[in-house]
Amino acid sequence: MGSPRYRCAACGNLTRFDVTTTRRSRAFHHYSLAGDLTVETEEVLSELVEDVSCRWCGSGASVEEVAADADG
Repeated sequence: MGSPRYRCAACGNLTRFDVTTTRRSRAFHHYSLAGDLTVETEEVLSELVEDVSCRWCGSGASVEEVAADADG
């Protein structure tokens, strides 16, 4: 399942949103001998979308999730 799409009913924006999430994950951290970190795999254990607001008009109350099969 992918990320949801959003639409602002106030201004019609379909492309720019500020999304605040809380995510709990398990990740495999691989450090090189020089100390450089590479995250090789990450498993998202839980994710909660706390807030979505429109980047164009700033409204959070008018943002709605768009169905995955909705046209344009």
